[in-house]
Amino acid sequence: MGIKELLTSEGRLKFRIQRSTKTLLHRYAQHEARMEAADKLRDIGTPEAIYSLARRFSATSENLGTDQEEKKAIQGVLVGFADDAVEPLERYIKNYDKITWAIDALKRLVATDKLIPFLLEVLNEGDPVHIRGEKATQIVSALERLNQPGIVAGVIPCLKSADDTVRFAAVECLEAYADESAREPLLETLVNPDEDSARVKIRIGEALVKLEWEVKGYRKKVESALPDSFRVTSKGRITR
Repeated sequence: MGIKELLTSEGRLKFRIQRSTKTLLHRYAQHEARMEAADKLRDIGTPEAIYSLARRFSATSENLGTDQEEKKAIQGVLVGFADDAVEPLERYIKNYDKITWAIDALKRLVATDKLIPFLLEVLNEGDPVHIRGEKATQIVSALERLNQPGIVAGVIPCLKSADDTVRFAAVECLEAYADESAREPLLETLVNPDEDSARVKIRIGEALVKLEWEVKGYRKKVESALPDSFRVTSKGRITR
């Protein structure tokens, strides 16, 4: 930041936010120093300061117990900003990968019918094949806990992800909703010759056992694709 910029009120405010943010995100800073920085950002209270507070979720401090305590405290501060925290939290969720704390905060600030479309938009941005990684898994897990209509259709594309961790999470979410519109997508994933993850196939088998859905239209392919611990009954259902 240049000298001229520091001579303006906007420049000085920007510098204060940057300095406090640096301390807040410093892995080896003392707990007291990080929380003092958080207090300064809270007192500034601008969208950028609130966004910097949310960025604490992206960092991990040296002591994991303290790290969780700090994140919980920051989450409480963010929720305390009410509507003013919505845009910074959404921006954080779009830009960062460690988002569970931020999603939980946002869930307390916006109606579910607004939260779900936002999360699905972030999740399904681009081709389903590119839905991958820790971020996608966290979103799918959050959607599983929301228990609202419209989620199943948004999660089904995750079965085509190139990331088997995302496919696994998608199966768990679809099982939780027990919406039969997921029956064929699950069966198609199971019998897909390109599905090379044994744990995904096992998880699909477990879901179909629990849901008691028939394999109608897929029986021969399912019998060939099922892991050894599963079989198809005479009634066309999967059992172990």
